[in-house]
Amino acid sequence: MPRQIDSAGSHTLESSLRRLGLQLHLNKSTLAIEGKNHIESLQFADDTRLAVDMLVISAGIRPRDELARLAGLRVGTRGGIIVNEKLQTSDKRIYAIGECALISGMVYGLVAPGYDMADAVVTNLTGGNKSFTGFDMSTKLKLIGQDVASFGDPFASEPDCRSIVFEDRHKGVYKRINVSADGKYLLGGVLVGDASAYNILLQTVNNRLVLPPDPEDLILGSRGGAGESAGVTSLPDEALICSCESVTKAAICTAVTEQDATTIDAMKKCTKAGTGCGGCVPLVKDLITATMKANGQYVRNTVCEHFDHSRQELFDLVRLHSVRTYGEALSKWGKGDGCEVCKPVLASIFASLWNETIVKQATIQDSNDRYTGQYTEGRELLCSSPHPGRRDHAGKADRPWKGREEI
Repeated sequence: MPRQIDSAGSHTLESSLRRLGLQLHLNKSTLAIEGKNHIESLQFADDTRLAVDMLVISAGIRPRDELARLAGLRVGTRGGIIVNEKLQTSDKRIYAIGECALISGMVYGLVAPGYDMADAVVTNLTGGNKSFTGFDMSTKLKLIGQDVASFGDPFASEPDCRSIVFEDRHKGVYKRINVSADGKYLLGGVLVGDASAYNILLQTVNNRLVLPPDPEDLILGSRGGAGESAGVTSLPDEALICSCESVTKAAICTAVTEQDATTIDAMKKCTKAGTGCGGCVPLVKDLITATMKANGQYVRNTVCEHFDHSRQELFDLVRLHSVRTYGEALSKWGKGDGCEVCKPVLASIFASLWNETIVKQATIQDSNDRYTGQYTEGRELLCSSPHPGRRDHAGKADRPWKGREEI
């Protein structure tokens, strides 16, 4: 986290996690794992102990360079096979890529830079000339339901830039953007609690788009969102939309126009966009919609390819026909087997209308979210579990749960 978010964002994330009932132990150094036949406790360096039943270790990335050491190749003091910008090791006939490679003191543990490294090596082996000079480490994560994202240079500071910060401690939202001193360009930022604008903000940084007159509109959605200059249609054709598969805006628009790839599923098959980490899917969907509108094609707002209805239409149909199970809804108005998008949507609708325990329907329990709902069409849906602070189907905060009620 220190490489992703600043101190203020860290405090916001910590507060949100504590509200979920988690106990956080920070600045702890583990000396020993204690127990006879099974784990019983952890002993820390400050002479305190924590009783535990299970221990999960997140070890991060450690380069596997044993073979390189046996071959006499140069390795870093903390591990990793040292390579130059061509990905060549100390033996110019041998290349190293991925998380075993150490380039300019950096080990990349993500798939996207690994693809770029592989592309550089293939280009050089086939007579071309390409270098790997680094990779944008912008990322979007979900930590126990909490959005966390950073992009560009999240830690830029004055006088090189001016920072604009929005903080809502009640909702656990923290947003910071770093704008160039002249106010023209976005340099980077941090998002905690609400990372819905991550994709377009990242594109704004990567493509050096000129900012609107009021840069704060980038993080204050109620004041007009990201502005026209930062909209998806204003991105250059060479803008990299899917970094995992290196798919540009031009490739996506061409697939819509020439190959009729008008759904996310069709676009994945056509260009592979969205088949990696999936973080680019919202931006891909926006591009598909914008291109279809520009071509004069009819655009219908549907949940997914399995249901030709919007969420509101499905809500009305379920209520009108008193449908209570996902299987019945799929047989009446859907096709195929459903997916990770429509299943939580229907689960949320059932919970909103009938106030029944959704976990009884195993076919729609494909998510480990605490609340059986998700962001759909820009709105947060109702959770299915009886829990204080529920939200209604329009995304507005509702009163605490008091038993069987109807919205």
